[in-house]
Amino acid sequence: MFNCSRRSVHTFLGMLSMAIPLILGQLFHNNWLSVMACFGALLLMNYVPANQEKTIDQIILIDLLALTSFLISIVLAAVPWVGLIWIGVLAFTVQYLMAINHYVGPGGFFLLMINGMLTSLSALPFKQRFMLVVFALIGTLISALLILFENYRYEKYPINPTNIRWFAHNRQVTIKALNYASFAFIAYYCGYNLHLPNYYWVLVAAITVLQSENVATAKQRQQHYVLAAIIGCTASLAIYLTIDSVLILSVLAVVLMGLICFTMPKSYLLGNFFTTPIALILFKLLKPESGLVLVRSRILSILLGTLIGVIGIMLYEYQTKQIEPESI
Repeated sequence: MFNCSRRSVHTFLGMLSMAIPLILGQLFHNNWLSVMACFGALLLMNYVPANQEKTIDQIILIDLLALTSFLISIVLAAVPWVGLIWIGVLAFTVQYLMAINHYVGPGGFFLLMINGMLTSLSALPFKQRFMLVVFALIGTLISALLILFENYRYEKYPINPTNIRWFAHNRQVTIKALNYASFAFIAYYCGYNLHLPNYYWVLVAAITVLQSENVATAKQRQQHYVLAAIIGCTASLAIYLTIDSVLILSVLAVVLMGLICFTMPKSYLLGNFFTTPIALILFKLLKPESGLVLVRSRILSILLGTLIGVIGIMLYEYQTKQIEPESI
């Protein structure tokens, strides 16, 4: 997708997308601003030039979904069981739209991760949840501006949102989206009922595997994700036990974002090594005292979520054998 020098530029912009929210948070003495804007800025990962003429269309679609879904999530968070159903509905919508438009990239991964987090914050008052959405959208805006600059400077793909497809008659795409949504819901439901800290991590692990097209790929992704989680959690635990400086933690988060941007286009496994530490570092800024609990919860969530994902893909593969393939 990128040659080495081009990847270096993309990496720098990715690091900048993480650095700006962290600087803003420090300027306004607000760690929630830092963390939520950093999560919003992760939507920069949806800039995938392999989509060619559809590259910017995907960004527009993702950002529109972010704007609407973030607001819906904080409203429905007030009633947890409604929030659980909402995550399933959103998972179906995102997977369906990504598939009928033939977009390449992380799909709804980061979008569902952020919405899963927002929907889990039922204990917070609505005003605070609303401010968290504002902070996340600041990060989304930062990523969008950096993407537009990168595209204008390098790929120069057109901006043509009228090319976005919203509906297509295709049974197999619908079945895949229903499977994806059903097991995303199951993962979120399990995390919620097990009362895991940051229980949306089960959802995140499941959708990583559910994006696979067959069981072999799903099992490979499961193995990679679990291995990456163990290494990432070990590194995170060392950071939790030895580093308390906000400045050093912020620098580490920026460096990790750079490593994700540089490695993930070439190797899904290498990129995933850095996703767990960056998430745990950001939460250390919010909850410095809960490191060991979060590390244990992360490992358990990944083991459970990836297992749910593999079961989902096994069912999908069985279902696809019962129908004749269709073209979109």
